[in-house]
Amino acid sequence: MTTDADELKSVRLEILNRLKQKECQQKNLRTMLSHYCMLDQQLQQAQRSRSVSVNQEAPNGTVDERLAVMKEEMANVYRLKSKNDQDLIDANRKLADSEARHSLVASQRDKLRKEVDVMLDKMKTLEDELADLREKNTAINTERVALVATCNFLTEKKTQLDTERFQLLNKIRELQEKSAEYMNAEIALQEERAQLRIREQIARATADLNLNDDRVLASFDTPEADEFMMTDVLPSEVKFRMTAHEGEVHDVEWMSDDMFASAGSDSKVRIWRVSPNKTDATKVSTLTGCVGPVNRLDYDAQRHVVLASSNDKTCRLWNVDSQRLLSTFSGHSDKVSAARLFQSHNVISGSADRTIRQWDISSIRCLRSYLVGSTIFDIATGCGTSQANFISSHFDKKVRFWDARSSEPTHAVELGQKVSSLDVSLDGLQVLASCRDDTLSLIDTRNYGIIHLYSAEQYKTSCDSTRAIFSSTGEFVLAGSSTSSVYIWNTKSTKLEKVVRTARDE
Repeated sequence: MTTDADELKSVRLEILNRLKQKECQQKNLRTMLSHYCMLDQQLQQAQRSRSVSVNQEAPNGTVDERLAVMKEEMANVYRLKSKNDQDLIDANRKLADSEARHSLVASQRDKLRKEVDVMLDKMKTLEDELADLREKNTAINTERVALVATCNFLTEKKTQLDTERFQLLNKIRELQEKSAEYMNAEIALQEERAQLRIREQIARATADLNLNDDRVLASFDTPEADEFMMTDVLPSEVKFRMTAHEGEVHDVEWMSDDMFASAGSDSKVRIWRVSPNKTDATKVSTLTGCVGPVNRLDYDAQRHVVLASSNDKTCRLWNVDSQRLLSTFSGHSDKVSAARLFQSHNVISGSADRTIRQWDISSIRCLRSYLVGSTIFDIATGCGTSQANFISSHFDKKVRFWDARSSEPTHAVELGQKVSSLDVSLDGLQVLASCRDDTLSLIDTRNYGIIHLYSAEQYKTSCDSTRAIFSSTGEFVLAGSSTSSVYIWNTKSTKLEKVVRTARDE
């Protein structure tokens, strides 16, 4: 703004100087014209005086002399007139130049006036914008003060809520500790009851046997009896069929010789007891609480608890005797594919969210998360020489071996296709993996080498939930096929021993 004012002032001074110069030039021209007029008057007066003098001197001189004098005077007058004419021409030329300069200065003045008007308009616009910006700045400052006050209020409220949350967490922790104490007491009571039942069964069995019969004692000491008791018998037919759930049956877990649990797509876990003649099964109880299909089951015979993994992103633990829901382990962001009881007080779970989580049963708290990077299909525990070991099978064709104390797998074995299930042998030194390439692989948990491969011409896997297991003594391996048949191989020789066909296949 200061620069524009200085330029305007300099333009005005330039215009005034040029006007003064023009006025001086016009003043000189007027002086010259006045001199010319005076000279003309003097010439006329001289002519009149000469005419009078000629009339007076006529008698004294001749006519020729008078004519000579007059000619000389006329010549002087003409010379003076020519000089004045030249001065007049010069004055006219200077006047024309002055008028041209004046018109140029006038045009420049008009142009500068227009520029000044434009600059004044711009200055006015800028002043209006500046005033508007000042108003907006005032409004923004007012809003900022209000936001700062609101932020301070919300910060105080957040601090208060955090304090309340910590108090609630402490209360929840206390309640969980009390719940864990109650659960431990109940588990101890159940163990005492189980031991008492075992003692009663032993007492009844002892009462039924005649221990003084040497033939009975001798029958138990023969090698044939030992071989019979430690050998699996190949099944020959389907003993009975039953409808266990309203939808699909996803898993079956044997709890004893005559009791098993089933998991279905109807979000329920059911406990069944097989009749003595093995012709049917009776439902004992139904364990509820899941809000999605149940995928896998695990059972602890000592504590009489069943663990279930579900599509509702949780794992749940029930007491079989009281049918009471003991714990719910939530934290996964996708369905839980498998969950296993781990060590003596933990749960290990694998999910489609590509993580494995370790949970503490007492506090229902996640102890550790293992980031895998691939969908988990199954988890197996009780493998290897350490209780901290577990195994996981994955979508990326790999079987990973873990030590719970480390966040990274100790080893990984890659198979031909997705690995849908795992089962560990009785001694924990071998793991059976079911693969979507229609094969079973027997892996040594000590050196991670593949011992055997099992396959058959008609054996086909149908989905990612296909299971394969060891028999009760580990002599055989079994797997269900998409043809509704059970294929049974010899564990050591990999020979296909039996195919048990169902009515659907027949």
